[in-house]
Amino acid sequence: MSFLYFIILIGVLIFVHELGHFVVARIFDVKVLRFSIGFGPALMTIKGEETEYLICVLPLGGYVQMQGADLESTEDLPEEEQARSLMAKPIWQRSLIVLAGPVANLILPAIIYFVFGLVSTTTAPSMIGQVWAESVAEEAGLEAGDRIVAIDGREVAYFHQVARYINASPDQEVELTFERYGELHTTTVVPEKYSTTDFLGLFQESGGRIGIGLGTPGPTIAIADREGAAARDGLQFFDRVVAIDGEVVERFDEIKTKIVKSDGEPLEFLVLSRSDIPSEVGNFYHQDKRTVTVTPDIVDGVPTLGIEPSAMYLARIDEDGPAARAGFKAGDKIVALDGRRFDSWSLFGERLSTTVNEMIVERDEAGEDYEIEARFEVEVRRNGELVTLHYEPDVVTYTDDTNQTHYRVEHGWDTFRDTVFPEEIHHPLGQRFVHSARMGIEETWDYTKLMVVGLVRLVQGRISTESIGGPIMIGELAAEAGHAGIEPFLRMLALISINLAIINLLPIPILDGGRLVLFALEAIKRKPLSYRTRQIAAYIGLVLILMLMVLAFKNDIERNWYRVVEIFEQE
Repeated sequence: MSFLYFIILIGVLIFVHELGHFVVARIFDVKVLRFSIGFGPALMTIKGEETEYLICVLPLGGYVQMQGADLESTEDLPEEEQARSLMAKPIWQRSLIVLAGPVANLILPAIIYFVFGLVSTTTAPSMIGQVWAESVAEEAGLEAGDRIVAIDGREVAYFHQVARYINASPDQEVELTFERYGELHTTTVVPEKYSTTDFLGLFQESGGRIGIGLGTPGPTIAIADREGAAARDGLQFFDRVVAIDGEVVERFDEIKTKIVKSDGEPLEFLVLSRSDIPSEVGNFYHQDKRTVTVTPDIVDGVPTLGIEPSAMYLARIDEDGPAARAGFKAGDKIVALDGRRFDSWSLFGERLSTTVNEMIVERDEAGEDYEIEARFEVEVRRNGELVTLHYEPDVVTYTDDTNQTHYRVEHGWDTFRDTVFPEEIHHPLGQRFVHSARMGIEETWDYTKLMVVGLVRLVQGRISTESIGGPIMIGELAAEAGHAGIEPFLRMLALISINLAIINLLPIPILDGGRLVLFALEAIKRKPLSYRTRQIAAYIGLVLILMLMVLAFKNDIERNWYRVVEIFEQE
């Protein structure tokens, strides 16, 4: 079955690539003699009017044989046939025929991503899940649970519409109309301009952002006010609210809405309270169902309980971990990291990871003697007071079966956090079509840039050549994706198709990119290159490709050598 997935994947990629050459060649009236999928003896042959179609034994490539692919082969042809030879065509037509193969491999993933978007009949509504600390949205008074209904007077219903409009309006005043507690409000924001550049400086993107996210905090609560209504009436840290007055709640903003609308009247909370279960093999807990009646306090005319989402509160500290050494305690609320305020655990964790990863890159560049020591200044709120702690996570180095070095960051803390995404709503076909077309192009472009950057890093030596894989690796990936389902398999097909397009565009003779270089030299000289020059170029290209194939097979064998050893050990 695994081999079948490999054959399907490779067969589709080769067919699409060669079809690109074939179609454009026919458009420019170049006679195609043979269209072959695979090399070696033919398994199946179909003879067309002037083209022979073959499927061959070795499924590791393919070719489209065109009449007059070199000048020498056209000399003995009749005059009318010479006109249909590849080398008789203008350079720009020959270039388009050669370029058509890689372009077809880029069109395929765009179509795949387009189909994924088109079959998604629902999408996320324009509801704000989170508002980041110190963001434009926070300054404008936006809150989690607000639903944006219009931007500059244009109605919006989906979150991707909001994100696209904001991204396209950096440093420009934008009017937002949003719904809160059933009432419409208007505010003005100026999206902050941001720019991102990969560390090689190859690509730069910019856009606008206001600091909102789709995922909203779930119904697990923390006691923010130790003397407030919740603490006084019996709610506890990390209680998970199931229902209020018999109505199920799934998001923290729903809890907040019910509190605000209570007018100070008592509310009956159905909650699940967590209790630790002692164990030597891991951290376990059980949940007890409780009913708690809470009467809100009225503060500045607004009912409140003194609770907030639990995401930034530490629930458990490992006794021997780095968090315990730094002085963290269960119940601490993370407030700031190196002077910057955070109220999203995902952003807080991302900042920690980014800093550690930068140090790992420095270590790899400096050599084995470089020691990774990530130090952070973390501000926490403890019993109503702010405490500053100096924190150093543990960075553990380990190697896998292929002797590759990896790093694991250990913090020694845990939280009870949950993120809930709003129920998706129907996405009409017309809007879905436009959105899917844009998504297909954007995702193909993004992955293409990512692979180009990876290739440049490989040439620069920043990525090990051991990451290069051959047919065995492709077969393994195809099998894993195929067993996972049709969608993972198609996504793998799209990624490898992009990779194939990039490789074919490399300026290596016998590859499409190398042929384009030869055409460019011919255009500069204003006459065909000599047979000797083209022959030397072909030999050089062949040697380079063979070296690359040897390296790929070597890596494949070394990557799977442990399986061979296991077989002999069992015998």
